Amino acid sequence: MKIKNNLYGASIENTKIAIDKIVAGEIIIYPTDTLYGFGADATNSDAISQINQLKGRKSPLSIIINDLDEIYEYAKISKKIFIKINYLLPGPYTILLESKNNPKISPYIQSDSKLIGIRLINNKFCNTIIKETKCPIVTTSVNIHGDPPMTNIDHITKKFNHITTFYTKKELISKGSTIIDFSTTPESIIRKGAGEY
Repeated sequence: MKIKNNLYGASIENTKIAIDKIVAGEIIIYPTDTLYGFGADATNSDAISQINQLKGRKSPLSIIINDLDEIYEYAKISKKIFIKINYLLPGPYTILLESKNNPKISPYIQSDSKLIGIRLINNKFCNTIIKETKCPIVTTSVNIHGDPPMTNIDHITKKFNHITTFYTKKELISKGSTIIDFSTTPESIIRKGAGEY
């Protein structure tokens, strides 16, 4: 159901709208298990460039995958680390791993970093989009670089009224995902967020 101009509920019925936008190379705003995020096809460099312009910065971005086994497509990971991660995901975590050279992923995702940030979240709306488009989607908080994440849907739609937005709550407040670097031994917490570790 359309709520108002460019604003839709994050329902399964509306996933086709989101899928069509992503396939067309457009950006969407959508709810994750932590915050509202900018989303786009992680294989589309033009779309990712647009996100970087919106945020006013060029930094590594994370991707959301639909199934934990997909992690092998994008990252180098041992069986031991996979078991550890399996206990965390799906959940409010961003897992950093050494990246594989996957030609599908836009080079703008890592932005010259050797690591790739991967998320798997318990969100049927997002997971349906990934499953249907057959590509991971970008996830990064809705904000301008240096500003705190935007959590109020009214403020978001006012500032980014040209972007198709999907929402669940008027206020989606969170500390963000907990970022854990599993490329080192032992692993290290880069940012403490909503996920306990």
